[in-house]
Amino acid sequence: MNAEHRISLPGGRTLCLRPAREADAAGLLALLKSVVDEQVYIGLESVPSSVEEELRWLRTLMRRRRTLALVATSGDRIVGFLTLEPGTFGQKDAHVATLGIMVAPDFRAQGVGRAMMDYAVTWARLHQFEKIQLEVFASNRRAYAFYRKLGFVEEGRRRAAYRLPGIGLVDAIHMALFLNLQYP
Repeated sequence: MNAEHRISLPGGRTLCLRPAREADAAGLLALLKSVVDEQVYIGLESVPSSVEEELRWLRTLMRRRRTLALVATSGDRIVGFLTLEPGTFGQKDAHVATLGIMVAPDFRAQGVGRAMMDYAVTWARLHQFEKIQLEVFASNRRAYAFYRKLGFVEEGRRRAAYRLPGIGLVDAIHMALFLNLQYP
């Protein structure tokens, strides 16, 4: 799945899904900054200080075996980014992929997240993952409902795990999507 996939969005816009490239570093940094600046959707509080720093991180991510770094573009702008990363304990957790996703504020609720998630699930199956896991803030009700709609189940919570500006203490909800996993 290294080819570009084009999808029509509401309002006549076209979305392109493709694996990340080194040339995406500046666009990814801009997207990350827009989401971090909201202060309520991801745990990061700051962004890399330069495009070169973001590029170093991106290169490291892209070199990892069985790792997906997916960008969603509209025109020349990166409007979404998704990662699937394998476990870090060798064969013990090789069947599990951890998901991270972000969508530009002005592109939410338009099918971008759904398109990226559909791509990611297909990719995970092709790469023999049996479980996709993620963490979401309990205060992000829209994302929680979205993941439930996709078939993710709640596995547990870390109570009062984060203190978000303007919200206060929130739980971190751990969710998972099981892909043909035979679990007793």
